[in-house]
Amino acid sequence: MNRSASRHAVTAGFLGWTLDAFDFFVVVFLLDVLSAHFHVPKKQIIFTLTMTLVFRPVGLVSIAAGLLLSIAYYAIPVEPPRGPREKKNFREFLRKQFKMERVQIPIPALRNKKLVFVGTPLIAAIIGYSANVFLLQEPMNDVLKQNMAFRGMSVSTHYEYWVVPGVVEYDLQSLTLRQAPIDVHTALLEFAKKVREKRYSRVDLSYRGVRKFSIDGASFQRIGDEYAKHHFDYVLYKAPQLFRTDSGKRLTNTSDHDALVQFHRQWYGDDSIAQPLQNGALTR
Repeated sequence: MNRSASRHAVTAGFLGWTLDAFDFFVVVFLLDVLSAHFHVPKKQIIFTLTMTLVFRPVGLVSIAAGLLLSIAYYAIPVEPPRGPREKKNFREFLRKQFKMERVQIPIPALRNKKLVFVGTPLIAAIIGYSANVFLLQEPMNDVLKQNMAFRGMSVSTHYEYWVVPGVVEYDLQSLTLRQAPIDVHTALLEFAKKVREKRYSRVDLSYRGVRKFSIDGASFQRIGDEYAKHHFDYVLYKAPQLFRTDSGKRLTNTSDHDALVQFHRQWYGDDSIAQPLQNGALTR
């Protein structure tokens, strides 16, 4: 019976490793599809495949370390609980999974020492949140602080779903009565100038979590470059026509001024606070 169970364990491990490798190698057969869907050249996707293979030794070392820690963790003898076993709910179970756990290690030289085991999901969440804050949100906060006209405006800038680094979401969350459409537009241009050195495949404009427009990363970078060069005609009147709605349509067949007004009206103009847009005004 033990030998049969061992065979099953080895077979399960081999099949699991095979399925784990399959999701990587299937990318090779989907280069054209991925390139068209994410609007990136195929050479960039091939570069990511190459770097994945280059860093395989790093992954091997980290996995080996994780396995050794896991073996050490579960090899530590634990005294059975005394008294009746308490019934715990699912919420308490989740709370303990993300809690730092200090375990006494019965080693003579380290009799009074403790090891701290931190859940991998918690570490990944902290790293991902920090990347969003320092790479995107902090530049946006600097923009909002530098101009009194932006006071009271709230904008969240982060990666798509907080984990897709090639796509940036510019989410306008709140406005005040002091903000005019031209102020909202200027804040967007200042952010584009701040991140113009970075490369993104797409930038989405949202209002309170609802996506309204999208623009490819190269066009958004050009908007930042043109604004830095003080080419205001381009960033005010030509740039709005580069954005696409969810249906893929652009603001065409309109004058330059009308395109700018229509752009802001479709972005957040349904809000009662954006009353000047109802009359086609860009300033208060």
